[in-house]
Amino acid sequence: MARLLAFIPHPDDESYSFAGTLALAAKAGWECQVVCVSSGEKGKRHDGGPGGREAVGAVREAELRRSCSLLGAKPPAFLHMPDGAVSAVALGPSAISGLIDRFAPEIVVTLGHDGAYGHPDHLAVHRWVTGAWSAGPASRGGTLLYPVFPRGLFLPQWEKCRHMLGEPPDPPAEAIGSDSFHYEVDIRAVRETKRASIAAHRTQLPGGDPEGLFPPGVVSKLLDVERFEDASGKRNEATAELLASLAP
Repeated sequence: MARLLAFIPHPDDESYSFAGTLALAAKAGWECQVVCVSSGEKGKRHDGGPGGREAVGAVREAELRRSCSLLGAKPPAFLHMPDGAVSAVALGPSAISGLIDRFAPEIVVTLGHDGAYGHPDHLAVHRWVTGAWSAGPASRGGTLLYPVFPRGLFLPQWEKCRHMLGEPPDPPAEAIGSDSFHYEVDIRAVRETKRASIAAHRTQLPGGDPEGLFPPGVVSKLLDVERFEDASGKRNEATAELLASLAP
C-alpha cells in the first residue's frame, strides 16, 4: 500500500492546498495521514460559537477530523504547537523527522517556499519538513512535494499577513505563487469532495460559505488541478507516474 503524509500548520491548510490529491490517493487505496502542527486556536471564529483559544482549538480540530474523513484520510494527528508562534518551538524539526521515519511515505507534502501567502507558521513548517527530509538517509526513498499556486492568487491574503512579515517583507509580494511546477494532478473527479473539505472548516468561513474566506474567484481556481514542485528541484519520472496513477 502506498502512503502519503501531509504536514499542515493549521486546520484547513490541507483543504485549499492538496485536498484533491489526498482524495484521489485515498480512493486509489493509499494510506493518507495528515499531521497538523497547531490547532489553529487563534483563528477568528465566524459561526457565533464560544470564543477563547481552548474552544476555538477544539472546534477546529473537530473540523479537521471531518475534512479528513470526507477525503478518505486517516484521523489527523495533532502536535499542539502554539498557533502564531510555531517557529519558537525548538523540538519542531525532530518531531517531524520521527513522524516521517515511522510512516515511511512514498510522498510527503507540505506548503512551499512562499507558505501560500507568507504566514510565518506556514514558513516554519515548510522549513522543518524540508530540513527533516534533507537530513534523512538516502535509503529512505520517496518524494517531498510542495503545492504551487497561480502567481499572485493569494496576494490579498499576503496583504493581510503583511504586518507579520518584517521590513522588507519576507517573502516579498513577487514570490507569492509561481508559473513553474513539476507535476500537475487533475482533480476534477473529486472537485466536490475538495469543496466539501473546505466547507468542513465552517467556523473559519464567513457565512459558512466555502468561498467566503478568500476574495471571489480564488476557490474556483483551486478545484480543477493541483500543481506541485519537487523539493529536489527537478521532475522525477517515477513520481510523475505515481501521481498519474491516481487518475480515476
